Amino acid sequence: MVEINDIPAEVRWSLATRAASALPLAYAKVYRERHGSELGEISQGIWTEGGKAQGALARAFGMPLKGAGDVARAFSTLSTVMLGPELKGDVEVAQGRDCARVVTTSCPYLSRAREMGEDPAVSICPDCRSYCTAAVGSLNPAYGITFEDRMCLGGETCQMRIEPER
Repeated sequence: MVEINDIPAEVRWSLATRAASALPLAYAKVYRERHGSELGEISQGIWTEGGKAQGALARAFGMPLKGAGDVARAFSTLSTVMLGPELKGDVEVAQGRDCARVVTTSCPYLSRAREMGEDPAVSICPDCRSYCTAAVGSLNPAYGITFEDRMCLGGETCQMRIEPER
């Protein structure tokens, strides 16, 4: 018999996060079928709370959070921890100014939406925005996030700029 430790850790992580990224879409689909409407604000509220968890995690791991580059790196790392290894991208830190860009090239939530035949613009875009905004604010409330390009709206990548709030 195969036991849990017989399955490589990276495979377990990948399978677990794949299932977890499908759950919100499955809940929303069942809700829509039974009630004829979207979860909307309820779903966004849940993702906001998930984003807020990043601040506590960053502090628990002793991550630096002073500048935009620190916030972007923490956001990117913790999003991968929370959403799984299918989330891929890079952090670009501006030279000479307090600004950084997170460029996502692969998103598990988008992949699950497509697999389930959902419209990403409706099914995941508002939730992602809620998660990202809350996450950055929880990491350092002096910083905000601006969405420049989004895969759920047809972009080739997601590009999010992190810089001091104005």
